[in-house]
This record gives sequence, C-alpha cells and structure tokens, in this order.
Amino acid sequence: MIARLKERGRSLNTMMTLGMLLFTGILLTFMGAALVPFISNLLSENAIERTRETVSQSVNVVDQYVDSTVSTLQFATSLIPADPDKEIAWHSQIDLLARANSDIAALAFFDGNGDCLYSTAGQPSVNGTAIQSREWFTSALKQEGTLTYFSMPYVQDIFRNQHGYVLTLSRAVNYLEGGDRKAGVMLMDITYSSFAALTDRVKLGDSGYTDLINENGEMVSHPKLQLIYSGQASEDISAVLSQIVGLTRDKQAGRERVLVIDVINQTRWRMVGVAYIDEILQSKTAFIRIMSLVLLSAALISLGVTTLMAYWVTQPITHLEHKMRKVEAGDLNVTITARGFSEIRLVATAFNHMLTRIRELMEQIVHEQEAKRLYELNALQAQINPHFLYNTLDSIIWMEERGRSREAITMVSALAKLFRISISKGESVIYVSEEIEHVRNYVIIQQMRFQDRFECDIQAEPETLGERTVKLVLQPLVENALNHAIDEADGSPIHIKVRAFLTEDELRLLVEDDGIGIPEDTLKGILTRPSGRGGIGLRNVHERIQLTFGKQYGLTIESKDGQGTRVTIRMPREKGEKA
Repeated sequence: MIARLKERGRSLNTMMTLGMLLFTGILLTFMGAALVPFISNLLSENAIERTRETVSQSVNVVDQYVDSTVSTLQFATSLIPADPDKEIAWHSQIDLLARANSDIAALAFFDGNGDCLYSTAGQPSVNGTAIQSREWFTSALKQEGTLTYFSMPYVQDIFRNQHGYVLTLSRAVNYLEGGDRKAGVMLMDITYSSFAALTDRVKLGDSGYTDLINENGEMVSHPKLQLIYSGQASEDISAVLSQIVGLTRDKQAGRERVLVIDVINQTRWRMVGVAYIDEILQSKTAFIRIMSLVLLSAALISLGVTTLMAYWVTQPITHLEHKMRKVEAGDLNVTITARGFSEIRLVATAFNHMLTRIRELMEQIVHEQEAKRLYELNALQAQINPHFLYNTLDSIIWMEERGRSREAITMVSALAKLFRISISKGESVIYVSEEIEHVRNYVIIQQMRFQDRFECDIQAEPETLGERTVKLVLQPLVENALNHAIDEADGSPIHIKVRAFLTEDELRLLVEDDGIGIPEDTLKGILTRPSGRGGIGLRNVHERIQLTFGKQYGLTIESKDGQGTRVTIRMPREKGEKA
C-alpha cells in the first residue's frame, strides 16, 4: 500500500494548494520588491509629465495672447496716416480699437520728439523730454518698426488719472511732417491683471503656480508679484536661471519642488511651472495601501478557489485515466465522455479524435496493403501482353518454316528469360541488373519483329546494378514508346535510350525516345487516367512505385508534341545484398 502511494505521488489537491501558496508568495514578494517601486516611479513620472503638459498648454495660451496683442498693435500702427497732422479720422479709429479690447488701458502715438499726437487716455502729464527718456520709447525707435518692445510690469504714470499696473508694448512708426519723413512711436498699455490672469488660473496641486521671468532674470508675472516688488515676499529663481528650458528641482522652506521651464516665443520670456512633490504624489501612498489589501484578498480567494477546483478537476481526470488504461490494453473502440472543466473536455475530445484517427489510419494501411498487392497481381497478369506473345510465337513459327532456326532459338531464349525475370520468385522488388536484363531481352524480341525500324541503347552505371527497384518498370515504358512511336513513324527508325544512374539519395531510370511526342492536353492527365494500350501502362508503373516507396517518388514525364518523350523514374536508393 505504501509503495503504491509512493508511485502515485502527492495528490493533485495538495499540489494545487502548495502551488497557489508558492505563486501567491512569489507574487506578493514581486509586488513589494519590484512592482510597487516601479509603479510609484511611474506615478511620479506621470505627475511630472502632467505638470509639464499643463505648463506647455499655459505657454501656448500666453503665446496666443501675446500674438493677439502684437497683432492689435500692428493694426493700430497701420491706422496712422502718412501725414497725421492733415488727417484726423484715424483718431476715432484708434478710439474704436481701444474700446473693442477691454485689456487695452491706453493707445497713444508720439512723434520723434516725445510729443503726443493722440492718446485714448488723454494728454500726458509729462513733457516730451521725459517721454524720450523712457525705455519703451528709445527701444522702439532703435528697432525701427521691425520688432515690438515689451516692458516689465509697472505703474503707469505718464497719463493723468492712469495709475494702473500695466505692461507696455511699443513699436516705431514712420510718417510725414512738412514733407519730411519722421519716426514716431505707437504705445499700447495692457492691464497687468488681464495678462496675469492667464498664468494665475493655472493650478499645479494645492500650492503650485506658474510665473514668468524675462531674459534678464526679472520677474514679469507671479501670484505674489506686488508683494515681491515691495519686499514682503521672495522667490528663489537661482535654479531657473541655471538653464533655459527643461526640468529641474529645488527646495524652498523645506519643501521639494519640481520646476518646469518653457519659453514664450514672441517675448523670449520663460514660463516656470512650480509644483510641490508632496502634493503631486499624494496618490502614491494610497496606491500602496490599496494594492497591499487587494493582494492579500486575492491570495485568500485563490486558496478557496484552488481547493474547490482541485475537487472538481480530479473526478474527470480519474475518468480519463480509466479509459486510457483500456486503450493501453488494446481496446481501440473506447469513447471518452467529455465532462468537467473546458480544459478536461478539450483533452477528452482530442483523445477521442486521436482514437478515431488511429482507427482510420489502421484501416487505410490495410486498404493500401490490399491495393499494393492488387497492383502486383495486375502486374503479373499483364506482364506479357497477349497480343505481344501471339506475335512473338507467330514470328518464331515463321522463322522455323523458312529455316531460320538460329534466329528462332535466339527469340525463344529471350522470351524464356523474359518470363523468368517477370516471375522473379513472386518478389515485387528486384535488382537493377535484373530489370536491365529483362528490358534487354524484350528489346531483342522486338528488334527481331520490327527488324530495322528502331534502335535501343541501354546503359547503366555499374554502381546502380546492385540497387533495388520495383520490377517491371522499364519494359512497360519501352513498350509504350514502341507502340506509340512506331505506329506514327514515317518510315525512319526510332531511337530509344535507356539509362540508369544515381543521385545523392535517389536511383533514377530514364527512358527517352525521339518519336512524335505527347500532345499537351494528353500529357496533363496521363498519370491519372486509366492505362490504355501499351503494356502495363504508365499509370500502373507510377502507382506501384508510390505504393512501394511513398508519394514523393514515381514518374516524371517531359514531352513536346513532335519532339519526343522523356520519362524519368525516381526511387530511393536501396542497396541489395549482391551486385
């Protein structure tokens, strides 16, 4: 009893339970050691990437806003006539443009001396000399209308009752004065609140924000810009100044921050997205707790399911084992009832198909053996064509009556040898040397009958003579060539070649004639149609070779109408006991 238990080994239930415990332990270890850190890093990367995308979208928004304001300023400059002193209609157009855009605090046009030619905010409270010293004025004249100047945020102080926080855009404009070409400056003030709103509404976590820094490292926009300017707040931008664009990190007030830097195209200002690490990674800790709970629950559920599955799996497997033992004992009529889980049903169905296929193959083998034997019997019955035998005996009598006894004896001797090799002691496979001898005797008889109407050249490589071949394969091919070629010949002799040679792994026998050939439509089905006249027939030879050696061997026929025929016999090399 103990020995039998040892032979069977552990139960499937035990193995499945142990396997699931091992799998669950490995899974938990893997999750704790590799997957959790990996997902944590992935969450971090995703959070940073979302921050980067948010900043990139904000940059696009600011870019579009800047493009729009620049276009507005360019349109305003286009409204200035060639001689502003002679035309005043452009004043109303400038007023209409300012009223149409609520972000515009003021539009004003100054001549080269700083004198205001027109302003939507009224006349300046400072003189032209003071205007000429302003950076927005001098920078615009230097750029000569090719570029737009952007100022830092500041409190507007050149117009009366205009003390708002603004950004100034300016651009040089050419005009005529007294017939001389002059250069003036178009000014456009944008309210800082409308500009800052573009960045203030961007949220990066609870405490994150975005700000703008110009190319000189000065703060253009910040949620606490006015506090920073008044010294009541500060912003560390040293990490930002160390690179143009990209991603960097720093610490402020003990909190680690991610800084995402991008560039505003028109102004070359840098937008900085500031996100605090502890805020954007809040989901990581929650993920670890939830994942641990899920894994523990999955392990407990897996144990319960494994126990239940082991019970239901063992019953159909036992049934399979019982049926397989019957098949092992030789009972091939067993049928297994498919039951249990789908995998067990598939195994049972596959096993039933296998048994059915085995039975079909066994029946096929029996039928092939019967067909093979039938072909051998047909070959024996058709070894000598009755018409050929009658003509041969008639030729022998005719020779005797005319005193040609020696020729008659030769023909009888050849006929006897032909019969002896044809019988071959009942064997279906003979030596190539015997097959060659058989066809030689056949040719001798036919040459005496047909005299000079055909020539036959038989050559066999010496190493082929000891190989084994299906008997009676050459003579039917020569007979087929004679029956078709001589009947259709115009009186000129027919030449037939018989060759035997070896390739690397095949024995090949070749029969070639220079007769009338085979029409293409006849050639296509010559090995599948029943044999006609001409001895045993090509199809008979082809099928006997395939039954003996396999479907990859047999006859290959090459022929063109009016150009002769070549038949190649392919058989495997099988060395006999003697040469």
